Amino acid sequence: MADMGTSEASKKWGYVQRTIERWCRDGLIPGATQDKPGSTWHIPKNAKCPCSIKKKKQ
Repeated sequence: MADMGTSEASKKWGYVQRTIERWCRDGLIPGATQDKPGSTWHIPKNAKCPCSIKKKKQ
């Protein structure tokens, strides 16, 4: 599948799921779509994080 959900994007980019949902709603992730309002988001797997990726604590 060529899409990922907000949970997978959250793990990939290092931001909480609510932040990813807000970015989708605000149109900051190009290509992110919903089937209908309130349903899950479909984010292209090749989408780039709108903010720089968080650095993991060492």
